[in-house]
Amino acid sequence: MLKRGFIALIAIVAALFCAVGCTTNNESPSPAQKYGTLHFGEESLPINFVRVTDSDEWTTVLVSPLTNPHKLTTNAIFGLPKESLGKEIDVMYKFCRDDYMVIYEDPVCYYAPFRPLQSGTIKLSTTTTGVNIEVDVVLYDGTPLRYSAKNLPLQ
Repeated sequence: MLKRGFIALIAIVAALFCAVGCTTNNESPSPAQKYGTLHFGEESLPINFVRVTDSDEWTTVLVSPLTNPHKLTTNAIFGLPKESLGKEIDVMYKFCRDDYMVIYEDPVCYYAPFRPLQSGTIKLSTTTTGVNIEVDVVLYDGTPLRYSAKNLPLQ
């Protein structure tokens, strides 16, 4: 009887350790704290992956709540041409694909770069250590999309 109770106690303790181990990670701070949150409609997505590309003509920022760079099925891409860096761009007075880039994609939705936005602003600025970004736009169908972060690492 005592042996059966001891085995049951071990099974319960093992189940608790498994449940706690599966749901919490105390080893390091969450990357979302570093990269902020993307707001898409009513959803708030913690950003776990960022890729900043700074070419001769454009600066682009790709953000995703996922971590595997080869399987970013949910992501947003924001971009501005070099001459617009440091300026707040009002999308009502600019042309998509020529003056700004906003793309959002997840397994259900795709907002292409050729669809003009309803309203909002985009600002990207570079520093010696990274990129600052502020995006507050309304997509062509009325869905709000917001993201703000400072000092994102350059690639």
